[in-house]
Amino acid sequence: MFKQVGIALLAVLLYYGVKIFLFMDYQVHYKKHHPGQCRPVEGQDFGSEDFQVTEEGLAFITSGFNWNVSSSSYKEFLKEKNIKGKILLFDLKNPEQGAVVLKIRPTDQFNVYTFGPHGISVLEDKVKGQHILYVVNHQVSAPDRVEKFRYDPTTKELVHLKYFTSDLFRLTNDLAVVEEDQFYISNYMYFKVPALNILESLLPLPLGSVVFYNGTGFETVIPQLTGPNGITLSKDQRYLYVNFPLLKRVGVWERKEDKRLVPVQMLNLRSAIDNSHLSSSGQGLFLGAHPIVHKVFDHLEEPKNIAPSSVLYVPLMPDGKMAAEDEVIELFYDHGDLITGSTIATVYNNKLLIGSIIHKLVICELNGQVLPDGV
Repeated sequence: MFKQVGIALLAVLLYYGVKIFLFMDYQVHYKKHHPGQCRPVEGQDFGSEDFQVTEEGLAFITSGFNWNVSSSSYKEFLKEKNIKGKILLFDLKNPEQGAVVLKIRPTDQFNVYTFGPHGISVLEDKVKGQHILYVVNHQVSAPDRVEKFRYDPTTKELVHLKYFTSDLFRLTNDLAVVEEDQFYISNYMYFKVPALNILESLLPLPLGSVVFYNGTGFETVIPQLTGPNGITLSKDQRYLYVNFPLLKRVGVWERKEDKRLVPVQMLNLRSAIDNSHLSSSGQGLFLGAHPIVHKVFDHLEEPKNIAPSSVLYVPLMPDGKMAAEDEVIELFYDHGDLITGSTIATVYNNKLLIGSIIHKLVICELNGQVLPDGV
């Protein structure tokens, strides 16, 4: 009996060993390709983890990503380079001006020195240009919060308005705003302890979730998810797209009139998808991706280790579903020399903008390449 139990345990360990080996992409190699001339954006060197671009071409960018499960080497890198959490502004209509740091007016409710920005979603004011920003904040030695800012275009400052937090928040990641003070937020992981967080990632365990704030309170609307990361709403707000880097998939949920979320599709993209950005037409998703997983894990452990970067474009169908996998376009791949650890991307004015965990912000010319939705 003991021999049989031993054989069974060995078989299980072998199964998970092979599964982890394949997931980590040790067997994978890609060929470098850029859509045109690419260059780093001036004024930004250490992180552009997430951004959202307005209709007028303003990219609001979170920089200085850090959370309490970051490795000691990662935290030491931030300290060595004096990297602080901040919000950057980059005008895609005037890219030669580079990215600038937005000043944040301090308040009693917000401490800029403990600011750890991550996911971002923008509610546009198309008349006054006073956009409302919602930003995931991994505070230093304090629970995660969502910060609400108003952008003042005359002074190029952010005015802190209020914050949101909840006992339902675990290791939060990204958010998608429906309307003012109503938003979805992803709990990427349950465990906040590094050792348990690694275990949750490698198995992987379905302990993540999507939480909704309805204006008065929070509720879990999609439970038992495996590492939900970037989340994005369709242009008509009928569909919610959720990225699952640990599964290498993107899921679609339909929002019903009674506020229920009904699963519609799960698409395998064979790459660890990070954040997504809706195309200006609303007919496609641009995805920042980590094509070789073990290298991005190495990069997160020690930021000086480079990791490949990839950008995917996924056409969207009229029914909200994503096109088949063979219709997905890889717009960009780099071994990590130009940009390491790509997290987010979008196209504006025939220019491809790519962000990273803790490296460069890169802009590329598309050289006339026409995407299916004409952006």
